[in-house]
Amino acid sequence: MARTLELVAIPLRALRRAALVWTLSLSALIALTVAFWPAFREEAALGEMIESMPQPLVDAFGLANFGTPAGFLRGNLYAVIVPLLVAVAGVLLANGQTAGEEDSGRMELYLVQPVSRSTIFIGRVSGALICLAVIAAVMLLAQLASDAAFDLKIGTDRLLATVMLCGLLGLLHAGLAAFVAGLTARPGLVLAIGLAVVVGGYVIMALFPISDVLAPWRHASPWDWALGGDPLVNATDAWRYLALGGPAIGLIAAGTVAFNRRDVRAA
Repeated sequence: MARTLELVAIPLRALRRAALVWTLSLSALIALTVAFWPAFREEAALGEMIESMPQPLVDAFGLANFGTPAGFLRGNLYAVIVPLLVAVAGVLLANGQTAGEEDSGRMELYLVQPVSRSTIFIGRVSGALICLAVIAAVMLLAQLASDAAFDLKIGTDRLLATVMLCGLLGLLHAGLAAFVAGLTARPGLVLAIGLAVVVGGYVIMALFPISDVLAPWRHASPWDWALGGDPLVNATDAWRYLALGGPAIGLIAAGTVAFNRRDVRAA
């Protein structure tokens, strides 16, 4: 058990700087964005101008009801920027601790230890996921503190659900990165596939509704599973958490099996 825990602690130590950068960056982004709320709240004309924009454009960037606290946060943070950054963080963290470590040859040092290959792989992925959870938790605290400081009134339960869904979206893409890394120790390929799915998922959710033919396919996007119910306004259905968390666990499990069966890439 101690050896297994150490296999999780090792990537955590390696990721502490990256986690610090991500948490500080996202916290600063949230605080600076919310700081504009008092000025925006007093400028009703800006909200009216946004509402006069073409409806497909408003929907694509989450700008509906931009003059409300929920609409302000959605349009500035939680429709695109925050979920995008959290998903990218998930891909980068998981890729760096799996394919990146194997490609550099550092993972060989642990593979010669008296522990299974599966345990090593899961330990590395777990370290990345713990960092992702810490990033999401600090992001929530920054949001709550900023809202209190700048008098932006919105339900804590809505913020909690929104941040959790963004975190699970990151978890899903981290799981995808772990799956590809289990198949092949090529960090460039893992990164390319992960980021392509991140961006492709957003494009499907945001732009497919513009076309009557493509509109039904927006529900195939993980972004729609996470944010399609507008969690800043509406209570989140339980299936959305399961739709993100379940496949993430399945991808990590499949990646672990693949890693356990193939030859490890030598440095």
